[in-house]
Amino acid sequence: MKIFGERVKECLKEKNITQKEFARILNVQPSTLCEWLSDHNEPPMQSIVEIAKLLDVSTDYLLGLKEYD
Repeated sequence: MKIFGERVKECLKEKNITQKEFARILNVQPSTLCEWLSDHNEPPMQSIVEIAKLLDVSTDYLLGLKEYD
């Protein structure tokens, strides 16, 4: 899922949301989010769905299965 972290970072930048703010919104530790965004760990499926909803993109986009919605 190498593309996941890059796509989430792009969306956060577009929406002007910091990683620290996003971690708080997701109710995860900033270090956990950092691991997801650097592709060192994969988030659970429910977190992927929640991230997609919050960023207003599809899970397919975040997972690299299709281009921007």
